[in-house]
Amino acid sequence: MLYRYCSQFLAYCQLADFSVRSIQALTIRLNEFKAFLKSQRIRSVQKITCRHLINFVANYKAPSVHVRKSRVWTLRQFYHFLTLHRIIPKNIATGIPYPKIEKTVPEFLSQEEYKLLIRHLSERAGSPMGLRNLIIIMLYITTNQGFVETLNN
Repeated sequence: MLYRYCSQFLAYCQLADFSVRSIQALTIRLNEFKAFLKSQRIRSVQKITCRHLINFVANYKAPSVHVRKSRVWTLRQFYHFLTLHRIIPKNIATGIPYPKIEKTVPEFLSQEEYKLLIRHLSERAGSPMGLRNLIIIMLYITTNQGFVETLNN
């Protein structure tokens, strides 16, 4: 039964002009969801509870935060489809919060790494490409005022 709903949902997404990547992501997550339900011995969409959805999102095969976010999005879309077609009375997936994805802090070169880079590029400044590369890195450093002061020390 679930296989048929998933197929109808994916066809609906194609008609709704979802991108190819979105449909691929939905397909992957729905296949995971079907495997999860099979492991839980659940065969009817009506017997799925919010607790099942949360366990799938958070725990099934130790997902990364990005996979969990993708699973929440998939379930919300899928359950919206199921309620829209009156297969289930209520969208129980709307209560599942999206996980917070922490911003990654970019890594910058240290003073020593900048000095090493400038030394390396200075040795190759005799060729046109070497001079170009040295100019590019020097322009980058001078546009970042704090680096000029630290490099001079």
